[in-house]
Amino acid sequence: MSAKEAVTIACRALAVYLLFWFLEDLTLLPSNLFSLWHHQNMLGASEWTVYLRNYELISASFRLLRMVGLFFAIQWFYRAGPALQGYFLDPTNEEPAAE
Repeated sequence: MSAKEAVTIACRALAVYLLFWFLEDLTLLPSNLFSLWHHQNMLGASEWTVYLRNYELISASFRLLRMVGLFFAIQWFYRAGPALQGYFLDPTNEEPAAE
């Protein structure tokens, strides 16, 4: 196995890990949105409900932002392009030409 193949396998394994993290966030998103909707409908009740609404809004927003970042990271690692190859491989260690 060449070093490039090893890097590709490692990058794809990391992409699978990130995919599971993305799917976990995806399964938790409905509870964040339901809680936000619940506290949105209770506006005006007290300062505590306003705090809870803002907390749930921030939580849901950052979960969505993390999901977008994970989505693009998954694609980037799965492709294992030249940028990742260059990062993980030693540039001074050139592979011998195949005969």
